[in-house]
Amino acid sequence: MSILMLKNKVHAFPAIAEAASIGDGEPAFGTRLVIDPKDDDVALIEKAMKEVARAKWKDDGDAVLAMLIEDGKVAFERKPYRSKKTGKVYEGFEGKFNLGTRNPKAQPTVFNQYGEPVTGKSAIEQLVYSGCRINAKVEFWAQDNSFGRRINCSLLGVMFAGDGERFGGGSAPASADDFAGMATAKAAAEDVL
Repeated sequence: MSILMLKNKVHAFPAIAEAASIGDGEPAFGTRLVIDPKDDDVALIEKAMKEVARAKWKDDGDAVLAMLIEDGKVAFERKPYRSKKTGKVYEGFEGKFNLGTRNPKAQPTVFNQYGEPVTGKSAIEQLVYSGCRINAKVEFWAQDNSFGRRINCSLLGVMFAGDGERFGGGSAPASADDFAGMATAKAAAEDVL
């Protein structure tokens, strides 16, 4: 297993606050990271995949990894992420690589930009929405079992790194500032009671 800290990545299809199923699969936590082909982390990701392949398949590691890449059986893809129904590239993935993460065992820890833990489904979904930027702690590992061979990536934790354009439409949730001047003063409300 190989652990990496990936910095300032746009993420999409989040299942961080609550596990979700893809198709008939088992519910899991995770996200898909959008990675620029020129990002320095590309080399780190490829090195991590090579390390876990060599650890699992020893001298055959490089050959097995090459086969898995060709067969699309690795978490990191050097191509845009596409809809399996339409074949179209998803919004925000145009000209980018992508890293799929999945963790069926444990919910990733979530931190705000100040390093403070964030808990609760609503708070997590508001903070780490699809399209924002995150720092992510991930772990690569090699699978070789009755379900086949793969190089997988588990999501261990995320930290909000900055706002971004929301995927799938929709605006940011309302904040208290949006209602400035409209709220009843707390002291005046207490006097009425």
